Amino acid sequence: MFGTMFGVATSLGLGVLQVNAGLEHIFGLPSTVSVQLVLIAAITGLATISVVLGLDVGIRRLSELNIVLAVTILCFVLVAGPTLFLLRALMQNLGAYLSDVVRLTFRTYAYEPNEWLGSWTLFYWGWWIAWSPFVGMFIARISRGRTIREFVMGVLLVPVLFTFLWMTVFGDTALWMERSGIAPIAQVVTDNMPVALFVLLEALPLSTITSLIATLLIVTFFVTSADSGALVISIIASGGSEEPPVWQRVFRALAAGIVAAVLLVAGGLNSSQTAAIASALPFAIIMVLLCYGLLRALQSERVHPGKRLSTSPYRPAPLPVAGGNWQRRLNRIVRFYGRDEVIAFMDESVKPALEAVTAQLRGQGLEAHVGRTGNSVEILVPHGPHDEFRYRVIMSSYRVPSFAFPEMAPREGKERRHFRAEVYLSDGAQHYEVTGYTRDQIIHDFLAQYERHMQRVQTTMH
Repeated sequence: MFGTMFGVATSLGLGVLQVNAGLEHIFGLPSTVSVQLVLIAAITGLATISVVLGLDVGIRRLSELNIVLAVTILCFVLVAGPTLFLLRALMQNLGAYLSDVVRLTFRTYAYEPNEWLGSWTLFYWGWWIAWSPFVGMFIARISRGRTIREFVMGVLLVPVLFTFLWMTVFGDTALWMERSGIAPIAQVVTDNMPVALFVLLEALPLSTITSLIATLLIVTFFVTSADSGALVISIIASGGSEEPPVWQRVFRALAAGIVAAVLLVAGGLNSSQTAAIASALPFAIIMVLLCYGLLRALQSERVHPGKRLSTSPYRPAPLPVAGGNWQRRLNRIVRFYGRDEVIAFMDESVKPALEAVTAQLRGQGLEAHVGRTGNSVEILVPHGPHDEFRYRVIMSSYRVPSFAFPEMAPREGKERRHFRAEVYLSDGAQHYEVTGYTRDQIIHDFLAQYERHMQRVQTTMH
C-alpha cells in the first residue's frame, strides 16, 4: 500500500511540474510552488470523481480519452516531423535494444562512477517497482478470463512495442532538431526539463493546438494513474473486495494528492525521486518472493507427461435433472438473475449443500471447513501442509447484454447489471455458473471437481 502510494504520488509530482511548464509556455502562467499545489488539488479532485464513479464509468472513460489523445499527438509528430528518419530510427533502436539489453541491465558504472546511474536508471527502476503492485493487480483484474499467454502478449509485448514507438517518435525528433539546429532541445532539458516537450512541439506546425492537447494528455495520464491507484489501494485495504467502500476510495485518492503536495514542498523533483526509490526497495525483495510463488503455483498445475489426465480443459459433468425437467434447465441457462436472488441462492442452496458434504467428510475422518464471507461461500479440505482443495462459489456482477429480457431494464438511470454464482477452485476461476442448481446438483458438481483434484494429486506423486 505504501509502495503504491509513493509511486502514484511521485507521478503526480512529476506530472504537475510538466503541466505547469506547459501552462507557462502557452499562457504565461508562472511556474511556482503555489500554482503547482493548485494543480495537484485539481488533478486529485478529478481523480477522486473518477474513482467514485467506478471502474466502468469513470476510470474506463478517462483511460479511453487518454489513449485517443496519446495516439493523436503521436501520429501528428510522426507525420509532421522527420517521418522517414523516425521509421529508420525505430528499426535501429529495436536492434540496439535487443543487442545491448543484457549488457546495460548489469552495467553499474563500477569503473566510471557518475550520477547518471542514480538519477536515471535506479530512479526509474525504483519508480516502476513502486508501481508494480498497483499495476499488476489492476491489469490482472481487467484481464480476468485471459490465458497466461494472452496476458503476456497483451501486457508485456504490446506496451513494450508501443513504448519503442513513443520514445522513438519524440526522442529522435528531439535529436533531429538538436542536430539540425532547429531547436536547442539539449540546452532546454538542462535548464528546465519539463518544458522540453513544448519547445519540441513549438518547432512543428499547429504548435498552440498540439501544446494544449499535450497538456490535456499529461493531465489525463496522471488522473488515470491516481484514480486506478486509489482503487487498487482500497481493494488491498478492504481485504480484496472488488467493490471497496466509496469513502475509502475517496480517502486514498486524497491521500495520494496530499503526499505529492508534501513531497513537492519538501524538495520538488529530488524528494519525489528519493521517495520512489525508498518505497521501492523493500518491495523489490517481495517481488523476488512473488516470482518464486508464481513459479511454485505454475509447477503445482503441471501434470506428469506420462500420466496426463486429459488434454482438454475441464468442463462440468452433465447434471441430473429431476423428473427430466429440461424446461427448467433451459430457463436457468437463459435467465439473468438479480443480486437478491443470487444472495438467497447462496444462503438457501449453496451453503446447505456444502455443509452436508462437510458433515460427510468429517464422518469419514477428514478435516473440512465451510465458510460464508461477503459474497462467497467456500469449503476447504486440507490434505497435508502443501496441498488443499478449495471449492468456492462467488457472486460476480456483469453488465447485462443487449439481448436480455425486459425484466432486467435499468432503474433510476442505473446501469443494467446481472449477477452470477460462479465456481472458483484452488487454482482460480473455472468460468462456469451454478446459479439455479439444486442442492444435489451442487453436491454433484463439488464431487466432480474434488474427484478430479484427487486424481491429479494421486497421479503426480513420485
